[in-house]
Amino acid sequence: MITDVVVVPGALLLLPEYQGRVAAAPGLLESCVGAVRDAVASAHHVVVVHGTDREPRSARPAAGLRVADHLLGATHENFDVEHVGVAWDASVADCIALGRAVADREDERSGNRATTLLVVADGSARRTEKAPGHFDERAAAVDDSIVGAVRDAADGGLDRLLDLDPTLCADLLVTGRAPLQVLAAATGEALGGGHEGERTAYEVVSCEVSDPFGVLYVVAHLRARA
Repeated sequence: MITDVVVVPGALLLLPEYQGRVAAAPGLLESCVGAVRDAVASAHHVVVVHGTDREPRSARPAAGLRVADHLLGATHENFDVEHVGVAWDASVADCIALGRAVADREDERSGNRATTLLVVADGSARRTEKAPGHFDERAAAVDDSIVGAVRDAADGGLDRLLDLDPTLCADLLVTGRAPLQVLAAATGEALGGGHEGERTAYEVVSCEVSDPFGVLYVVAHLRARA
């Protein structure tokens, strides 16, 4: 079962090749490594959910995948890793289908294997005038809904991530919209149907929010209640 969920940004500055002598975002890497390390401490299996790059500039793997692998490598824990990529502009229905497929696979695994879901997702990149997409007054409300959904995970808040509008999020450069909706489907019973049995409730172990470059970064660790 999915025992832990960790959300981290897909910021390239987390990678060694983009780190200067002075940290561009002090404390961000340490927060991400700490959250991931706590989330995988007892994991047998890690499922990485990341979006494709909106504008691929090379044949290298997507930024989210590279960031996730770097953070997992920093934990030095013993687990197997599965990568699940989702198109940055995937429909809500496709995200739900993918999330449920992930959950079904984990439910079918034998024994009491603990699985951590590592979701790489940024919020809007249009929060300030100096943001990559420049300022858009609509960004704050969308980002607030993302943060609120994560912080309300214990009360089923993750389901609200499915309310994110793909068109609006594309306009606001919310590159993490699709991975977040995969997360919602993998951990909940949204839109009816869902999975049999009781919903797994997740408590918030930690949740840090920042926007050092006008981009919303969320670093959060959620854990299934016993």
